[in-house]
Amino acid sequence: MYRRICKQSLTMLPNGVPLFLQFSKSFLFGYIFLICIRFVAKNLQLYKNIEYLELLPALVKNAIFLNVVRVHKGFHDEELPRLLLNSSLTRVNLSTSTITDGLLALLAEKCPHLRSLTLSEGNYRFTRPGLCAMIQRLGKLQHLYAKNCPQVDDEFVRLLATSCPQLDTLDLESCKQVGDGSADSLSGMPLVRLNLSYTSITDKFLKTIANERCGKTLEDLNVGHCPITSDGLKALSWNTIKYIGFEGCSIEDLEIVGFGKHLKYICWTISN
Repeated sequence: MYRRICKQSLTMLPNGVPLFLQFSKSFLFGYIFLICIRFVAKNLQLYKNIEYLELLPALVKNAIFLNVVRVHKGFHDEELPRLLLNSSLTRVNLSTSTITDGLLALLAEKCPHLRSLTLSEGNYRFTRPGLCAMIQRLGKLQHLYAKNCPQVDDEFVRLLATSCPQLDTLDLESCKQVGDGSADSLSGMPLVRLNLSYTSITDKFLKTIANERCGKTLEDLNVGHCPITSDGLKALSWNTIKYIGFEGCSIEDLEIVGFGKHLKYICWTISN
């Protein structure tokens, strides 16, 4: 075994460089790149007045943007995102960031190919008109996460449905102004994952979507802590659902659950 490993490690590449040495160079380059990205992200405020930051390659900009959100508690002004956002970004996470109308406008302007947007757990400082103006320009959006957002209501959901027809993942947990008025808007969408826990939907919502496109494509549904009863759950098509949560709902037993071949997970509170 040892001889075999040594022999393979000494295999020469077409450029005459041993395989192990080429691997070491690639690893070293990746490590140095990561160190540089972390350093710039940590000290980003020092660079925002330097014109060259805007001229960085998209790959570098995207790495810096991601690192700021994950490690350094997000963005809290509009100038830095203005320099980093670009058309190659397809996923943006603004959790922990201060989100303003200006930042949403930058997203719409600079990221026309955005597929996934996370607003959840951000510091919401935007207005409803600002949110609506952005969503109308993100026609390729597939995933939207906007938990506990007071600007999201049934009217916004209607706009979302018409503006983003490819949407398949929607998380509006704790958006209290979302209720049964959203059902008609979402019923025709190809949603696969839908989280409406802690909203104001009732059995009427589930009955409306049950036999429409949405009801036939859903795999992951969470309606926990909503005024949902067995009557609403009974209406659902259980042919595609894999994960369902109705914790905190008035469900006395599981007779209404369709134990089809796809169902894998149930989150449920037993009623007293």
